[in-house]
Amino acid sequence: MKDEQQFPRPEIPERASHLIGDEELEAAWESIIDANRATAASIEHFLTHRGTRWKETMGENPHVRAANNRQANRHAGLLLGMSDQQATAVLNAAEYVREHLPKFWKAFRCGAIALTNLRKAAVETLPLIHRDDLLEIIDEELVDIAPGKTPTELRSWIIRRIPELDMELFNEAAEDAKDRRSVTFTHFGEGMSLVELFIPTIEAKAIEKKVNAAARGMNRAQPKDTDQPPAFAAAGVPTDRLRPHQVAEGPHPAAVGMGETMPVDHDARYQDHDPENTTGGVDDRTIRQREADLLSAWLRDGHCYSAPISAKICVMVPQETLTGESEEPAISADRATVILASDIRKVAADPEAEHEWYTAGTRTNQRRADRDILSIVYNGRFAPERLRDAIIFRDGICQATGCTIPAERSDLDHQIPYERAGPTSGSNLWALCRRHHRLKSHGYLPPPNADPPALGEGSEETRPAAA
Repeated sequence: MKDEQQFPRPEIPERASHLIGDEELEAAWESIIDANRATAASIEHFLTHRGTRWKETMGENPHVRAANNRQANRHAGLLLGMSDQQATAVLNAAEYVREHLPKFWKAFRCGAIALTNLRKAAVETLPLIHRDDLLEIIDEELVDIAPGKTPTELRSWIIRRIPELDMELFNEAAEDAKDRRSVTFTHFGEGMSLVELFIPTIEAKAIEKKVNAAARGMNRAQPKDTDQPPAFAAAGVPTDRLRPHQVAEGPHPAAVGMGETMPVDHDARYQDHDPENTTGGVDDRTIRQREADLLSAWLRDGHCYSAPISAKICVMVPQETLTGESEEPAISADRATVILASDIRKVAADPEAEHEWYTAGTRTNQRRADRDILSIVYNGRFAPERLRDAIIFRDGICQATGCTIPAERSDLDHQIPYERAGPTSGSNLWALCRRHHRLKSHGYLPPPNADPPALGEGSEETRPAAA
């Protein structure tokens, strides 16, 4: 009873409240809370044990105290089934949260917060360690934000929130981090190696987009470096190496590798990779394998295998940042990364890059304002590129609860199906990753709007037959 009063059991998160009523799922939730509370209690015991050992060695040689502390971490690791390093990381994160985020720690003890989210919060709020005033604010907010969030969602929220709390602090930390840029090579015993690059986000985003677009264009057997695929040669698509943020003329990245006149099917009628397609000359590698092979070739000798390169990066940036009046950072369209103002200004000022600007907001003089892209109803099933971009910025990520797949890599799905008079407009289109799109198509993921009307209802929305 005392434990229940001090650490009351949390209710199921609102985002999962629709699961209430299923006995098995409710029982599973209760088991999750019990497991979280048990884990939190054990972590509390380990911290107490480590603290006691530390006090016992007060006045001892620093090396002796450090060794004693390591032994306490090792004891925790033995009981948790972790390595010494893993146990140390867990206990350090827990101790940090207990000291600097007390309300969040209480939510952890209640069972509302999983250990993975506790560690994520500790790592991402570390830049605020010397700002008790900001930690107090974010501690209050985390109690409401964190329950039910995935670690990725929680991380994205924190990295966006820190610049809002103190822009100068964020910029200083970002500049310090840029000084630590590096590359690491780790060689494994299976004949494989891991290459890690720690570089500015704007550069990493450009590399990611380039390699992804090029890999999706490689829908035929791997050509030699000196060869050019006939389809690209016939189309006159330029294949020269471009700067990281340049956009090559040619198909939109989402359509690369498809027929030149074939629209992108936003309703999941195509696949990135079809293992059953056994026609001669078809590249049977997965997208990830193609990306790895391409990037390896680029790093080795600079060859691009004649694949077209398009590095379209979608970011949201305040106008004042572009003009230099503000140092407020830019945010990626998926809201997962923050980009330094100085970095985004360099990209915006590059005369060789091609930019497409969209204004998000309103103007006082409506006559001078562009039309609202999201409000226009377009003819045909497929959304034009400008509408697709607008939805990418609006949604950011797949709109299935808990999913963090970027909208740029998702399908555009008609909430009310096109075949049932669903309009091709911003209000009816939403971003869904391929997995959740399939769930929705089979009736397991209802759209946020009302149920689609029955066939024949709503005469005003009846669509004329397509030619």
